[in-house]
Amino acid sequence: MINWHKALRLYFVAGTQDIAEDETLASVLQSAIISGITCYQFREKGTGSLTAHSERVQLAKALQALCKSADIPFIVNDDVALAIEVKADAVHVGQSDRAIAETIAMVKPHGIDVGLSVNTLEQLAAATEVDGLDYVGVGPIFPTTSKLDAEPAIGTQGLSARIKAYPTLPKVAIGGITVDNAPSVLSTKVEGIAVISAITQSSDRKADIHRLLLNH
Repeated sequence: MINWHKALRLYFVAGTQDIAEDETLASVLQSAIISGITCYQFREKGTGSLTAHSERVQLAKALQALCKSADIPFIVNDDVALAIEVKADAVHVGQSDRAIAETIAMVKPHGIDVGLSVNTLEQLAAATEVDGLDYVGVGPIFPTTSKLDAEPAIGTQGLSARIKAYPTLPKVAIGGITVDNAPSVLSTKVEGIAVISAITQSSDRKADIHRLLLNH
């Protein structure tokens, strides 16, 4: 059983498309794990991502092994079939994917937890009614360049409103979060923050991860 209230503290999201040419996704993840991330989502999507299924499986298994050695959850973004194939700890899906109840029915027999992205209060309200949902990703908090089809930013006030309205379901804040604005996000008492570029593009990964963890 994963304690998502704790596991969401610093949620690292990345795929090969997010990594600079002089590094590898595995090396970035390894350094992020050493520095203290609390879970990792494999999000292989967009320009520059791997397209061959065999390559995606091979990479997923290598990254999963790193997570397992550090005892942190390994999460697959969107690809339910891949999550089942590699026996991921969780799969994270969005509003535009298949019905969340259907995803849960597919993966729960394999012991896989489920996270769902929500933007509006209505989406969050609906998520709280879903049996078997383990956590939600709430955002984007700030405008983000990582998703071309991102929903409107809700800001920290919007995040606070969602936490107060539905306090029990574990939440991770995502979207445009940086080392500098993370304290304002964490002041809402959200369980954690999810980042991509704050780690992948960092020039001092250890120091920046420690700063991201500082305000919890």
